Amino acid sequence: MLVHTTVVTALSMALSMALSAAVRPPGAPAPARARPGYCLLPDQPASGEGYLIASASSPDLVHPFPRPPAREPTASERLDFAGFPNVSVLDVTGRGGAPERKVIVTYSTNVDEVVTLTNAAAVSDDGGAGFGPPSRTPLRESPIELHDGRFFATEYYPARTGPHTAALGVLTSSSLDDGESWLRSEATLTTPGDLLPGGAVHGTPIQLAGGTILITLYARYSGTGAYQAEVYASEDGGATFSRRGVIATPAEGFAYTEAAVAQTVDGSLLAVLRHDGGKYSTLRQSRSLDGGRTWSPARELRFTGRSGAPFADRDCVVRGVAPRLLLTPAGVLVLSAGRPDNWLAVSPDGRGEAWQEPRVTYHNRDGIWDTHGSSGYTGVAALGPHRLIQVFDNCKLPGVRPDGRLNETACPAHGRFEHGGWYAIKRRVFTVATPGPGLLDLAAMRRRGDLTIDTTMTWASPYRPRTRPAAAFDGSTAYWSAAVAAGRGRYVLHLDRPYAFTRIGLSLRPGRPAGARVYISRDGRSWGEPALIVTGRTDYAMRYSEVERTGRHVKIILARTRDCDPEIGRSCSMLNEVELYGAGPGRHGKARALTPAASGTEKPGR
Repeated sequence: MLVHTTVVTALSMALSMALSAAVRPPGAPAPARARPGYCLLPDQPASGEGYLIASASSPDLVHPFPRPPAREPTASERLDFAGFPNVSVLDVTGRGGAPERKVIVTYSTNVDEVVTLTNAAAVSDDGGAGFGPPSRTPLRESPIELHDGRFFATEYYPARTGPHTAALGVLTSSSLDDGESWLRSEATLTTPGDLLPGGAVHGTPIQLAGGTILITLYARYSGTGAYQAEVYASEDGGATFSRRGVIATPAEGFAYTEAAVAQTVDGSLLAVLRHDGGKYSTLRQSRSLDGGRTWSPARELRFTGRSGAPFADRDCVVRGVAPRLLLTPAGVLVLSAGRPDNWLAVSPDGRGEAWQEPRVTYHNRDGIWDTHGSSGYTGVAALGPHRLIQVFDNCKLPGVRPDGRLNETACPAHGRFEHGGWYAIKRRVFTVATPGPGLLDLAAMRRRGDLTIDTTMTWASPYRPRTRPAAAFDGSTAYWSAAVAAGRGRYVLHLDRPYAFTRIGLSLRPGRPAGARVYISRDGRSWGEPALIVTGRTDYAMRYSEVERTGRHVKIILARTRDCDPEIGRSCSMLNEVELYGAGPGRHGKARALTPAASGTEKPGR
């Protein structure tokens, strides 16, 4: 059923009567209530210790724009729908070719029904600190940058075209366009099952090292009629997709819908899935070690204490919908979900086997029912190695009753909500604790003239505008945001003064086995034995190693790798990202020991 704005507007008179009759109760609404066996997540202070530190005590507004003057919307303003947000951070180039990061928040502007979707986007050019006015966009799900330089995203609903096929809208944009314009095409999805109508594509796509694009979809088949979570793969850049694997199948009245899949620090794929059929939607997880072809049995997601004990000293089931996964450039895996409330949890080792420090990040409670208010649909993206943004909505979008009237039972216009009854999009920015103190801000040091680079890693292309020597410390682990050499690479950092180095973070060629040797020198002439040796390691984020050397000069020798991109040559080397920690000037993060997952061989020099 298609529900158009003109039809919805006819409901404003009844909505106005409900708003005028609303009475705001005294006192704050009660917190979300824990049900037997379900986890009750804590609210944590913005300045509290932990892996995630909020940059502000309260969230900032993305939409409405500009900020509305009244706490409650009028009847007509309440028809300005905004919900189910996503957020993307795109590596782009600014004036003069300078690297920049564009933060795009997208959200739905239609009712929560199978309708012709409409979406809006708000853009930030200052790292998520402020967003401009909204504009129409075709984007519904978050785009990624492919190895061929295009930005790539999918539409939400596939359209069944036959018993084994469906059509899915695909959106692409040249990286040279900075995500300003999008070209739509239709991909063909092929499945061996007897496909029924329905389903959706949920989550951020993944591109494997060999170029395969993976998307997650939930679909129904004639055998069960219930939804199951699946992975589809494209070997031709997104023109066609075929079902690669089934993450979880329905059973005993339960079904699996929204699934987030991420490649973890060890290269395996982790899926967190919405499990429906009980009193509440809950979350389960599964892992694939073969690129999404086979998956481990889906098990209930659990929170653990810092010692590995069950969360809050008891076993509890995690409620949630619409999970989102983010592997930060620093190798911390973050899970974002909601309902009730919106929350984050972290896996410090980047694998997602154990989830720690869950915390509520936003709620808009009314004290009546714990699932009133925000939809629990969120988005999360990395603003840098140790900084992320989470977006969420204020009120769940209304559905439509059989008689065509709005169904606003999840966000009734009764004036009781903590933050009002606006259909609004909000954001919070978090700092992710560094693996130790003494992080040197290499980019700022270079701008001040306190750091110079001497390197052979100067390969460049007009089609790869982010590839340059300074890309090795630009905060991004995107494939082409790196210092690149055609063959063996040499990369030397000359610092303004000696530092007592304690830790080095490295990300080499993403998704490919690579090696490096790191030397530290006091005078830049005598280098001695390596302070760190990395051999045959495959990186998907930075890995950290402790060192004990004092010096003013850091030299990184990168071994040549094979199977390189044809535009570079037969062999190549990449320094995707580097971080240095040491005693001396620099931005200091919170001390916290992170344990990198093993992959290949890594050993400190003696």
